Amino acid sequence: MNSAGIYIHIPFCKQICNYCDYHTTEKREAEIPRFVEMLLREIELTAIKFNHKWQFDSIYLGGGSPTLLSLKELEIILKILRDKFSLFKNPEITLEINPGENTLNELKSLKGLGINRLSLGFQSLDSKLLKILTRAHNQGDCVTLYENSRNAGFENISIDMLYNIPRQSVEGWLNDLKTVVKMQPEHIALYSLSAEKGTPFYTDIQNGHLSFPSVAVENEMYREGSSYLRDCGFTHYEVSHFAKREKESVHNLHYWQRDPYLAFGPSAHGFDGEKRYWNVSSLAKYIKLISQNKSPIQGSEILTDENIDNEIIMNGLRTNLGISTSFLENIDDKSIEKWDGYLDRGNGSLLLKPEFFNFADEIASDLIGEEKSATI
Repeated sequence: MNSAGIYIHIPFCKQICNYCDYHTTEKREAEIPRFVEMLLREIELTAIKFNHKWQFDSIYLGGGSPTLLSLKELEIILKILRDKFSLFKNPEITLEINPGENTLNELKSLKGLGINRLSLGFQSLDSKLLKILTRAHNQGDCVTLYENSRNAGFENISIDMLYNIPRQSVEGWLNDLKTVVKMQPEHIALYSLSAEKGTPFYTDIQNGHLSFPSVAVENEMYREGSSYLRDCGFTHYEVSHFAKREKESVHNLHYWQRDPYLAFGPSAHGFDGEKRYWNVSSLAKYIKLISQNKSPIQGSEILTDENIDNEIIMNGLRTNLGISTSFLENIDDKSIEKWDGYLDRGNGSLLLKPEFFNFADEIASDLIGEEKSATI
């Protein structure tokens, strides 16, 4: 029986950050009850057709701001998942949460629903940088959220941090990480900020109102930041992810190991082991389709053998699992030799050395070959 995950996308925010390109809406909380009604129906419609022998060990509630839903709405969503699908006795249930949005009592209630892992969206602890990112919180809100989360009983906490922010220095970045490490979270994710087309942040970058640090500075931030976390006892198990012993994200591991996962909500992406699929990226279309008992799936892609090989290479190099040496016959020897100084062999796998994880995509593309990389 395959272990699998469930992802639910909650497309509501109090305020959309200028750099965010996820499908989300702001100041539309009045539509949440109708959305939840349709989400429950999507889960039911999926369960009717579900014929896989999967057992689910992870549920991830992302967004957006999932905590804009009421406790009762979140409780109903988790209940229908338990009723309709075969779940592990104690699955990892992750909730994304933003600083400044929830009280200690609310966090205690969330814990009471069975949610056992929080992903805290700090992004930065520098007030000037948070302003550039149009985040609504400050460093004090981050500290309060973390302390309240511990006091509410959460024993598995992840913190998201951004680097490569305009006007950010290497020194300031490392000081932020030192503060985060002192909090003693179980998991830390480091993401490089990018300018995605269609966002206000992209427009500011294009117009010259903001500018990224140099590529050399960005690379130094990654190299120094990841080295510091490894020195602090975190396992660098994926390009952007660091965990204390046995605290790797069960849900994210499904993605990188190419395990199946169901997806619910507008713009959510899922994978059944052979086919990747995605829902419409419109709240209005999502509600309209499901209200007519139609599937909200907008498109799908059945993976070819070549697609699968490419994913194995790309995902393998991005993690400390590596690529099985039995698979190396699919890779040109000259490409492996070219990057030999960046790679290790161990436990039957070809591994990218952690200090070179930021070159994972470049090296993977080279191992795949130019002709194949165009098909990804």
